[in-house]
Amino acid sequence: MSTNGDNINNNDDKQTFTMLYFASARDITKVSSEKIPISSDPNSNSDSLDSNSLSINQLTNLLLTRYPGLKPILEHSMYAVNMVYVEKNENEVKIRPDDEVAIIPPVSGG
Repeated sequence: MSTNGDNINNNDDKQTFTMLYFASARDITKVSSEKIPISSDPNSNSDSLDSNSLSINQLTNLLLTRYPGLKPILEHSMYAVNMVYVEKNENEVKIRPDDEVAIIPPVSGG
């Protein structure tokens, strides 16, 4: 049997969260969602970070490293973690494996 389709239990060393991109953020990243390993924080050594979580600040740094074009979008966007809005300076909020994080860009309307 092939295990390629069964990613649920085969990714033990790469615990991931789901990142969702909407509107202008999706336009820049060219994807609507992706799985990102928790350990992919570019500003840390693998042992210097709680390997089971990322702070909001670490997430922002990670996203800007992956997608530099997001900078003007992130300056005016909000994050939602598991469908709850969080302030970008709330570093007590941690992103953990299997969490769902969305960038909510500003919207215009009338």
